[in-house]
Amino acid sequence: MSRQPGRFQLPPVDKIFLCVLAIAYVAYLATVGRSLYASWMPGSSPTIIEHQVNASPTVAIQYWTAANMSSAIDEDTLIGTAAVNPTQESSDTTAGKPAQQQGQPPTNGEASYPLSTVGKVFFTMSTGQNAVCSGTAVVSANKNTVDTAGHCLYWRGGWSNNVIFCPLYDHGATPYGCWAARELEVPGDWLDANNDFHHDMGVAIVADNSQGKLTDVVGGIGWAYNQPVDQPFYAYGYPAAYPFDGQSRQSCEDRSGRLWQHGGGSVVSIPCNMTGGSSGGPWFIQNGGNWYLNGHNDFISSLQPGHMFSPVYDDTWYALYDKAQHS
Repeated sequence: MSRQPGRFQLPPVDKIFLCVLAIAYVAYLATVGRSLYASWMPGSSPTIIEHQVNASPTVAIQYWTAANMSSAIDEDTLIGTAAVNPTQESSDTTAGKPAQQQGQPPTNGEASYPLSTVGKVFFTMSTGQNAVCSGTAVVSANKNTVDTAGHCLYWRGGWSNNVIFCPLYDHGATPYGCWAARELEVPGDWLDANNDFHHDMGVAIVADNSQGKLTDVVGGIGWAYNQPVDQPFYAYGYPAAYPFDGQSRQSCEDRSGRLWQHGGGSVVSIPCNMTGGSSGGPWFIQNGGNWYLNGHNDFISSLQPGHMFSPVYDDTWYALYDKAQHS
């Protein structure tokens, strides 16, 4: 009769060691998986860089006294985007499959939706200069996602500090207060863009304020990407350079888009006279009676005076947004 092979028994100490090793390996995979999230998404390869904000939301809100707000300048004055010159493409093309999602109206009945999602962004540049941009509350899983321009959050080697978003800002008044960022994100190729603005995109994930979650209070605009540009755009923002003063929301409505080649990708322009400080302010499109975010004020160019340019919202924009809404 054949003999059954005996089972190999590990000593108790070795069993404990292997269990600890297995747990550590699983934790390592989870951490790596989070940092490489955008790299393994099906059909997408963009790398998204995230930056955890060190200061508490309370500290950031308290920093923005009336004096600090009044001293903030439009960042575009410093970065000098007027020298950026794209070249026009011959046809309207998109790199990926078009997609869109409807927005979320405010739960408190705020009647100005979707314009209630538009606000002013205050931040301190890595150089120490207080500055302003514009931004938009976007429908999202975390209900605390703000879309803006990448250069408002990261510029040439430095992350912004004291980032807050103030929806419905008007001459210093903010009916629901402001929300402070707890995390900032930009596409990986924006970190070393060197005046290539086609992926000048940024998202701030904010913390709840005393009113609650951002989009519950002011609503979250719907989003769309990989859309044709030969359609009307509605742009909003808080231009602070002459002839504007940054104290009220301005607009360029029903303006036809025009596609250009710039750097490693595409940008779109519309006739619009908004100036510095409006960067990051949304471009809305309308479809079936619903409004969708599909771009933002980003830069002007001496090649096309009287026009505003936006990155084309593509698969990279969606990877950025999707990572942010789950952060």
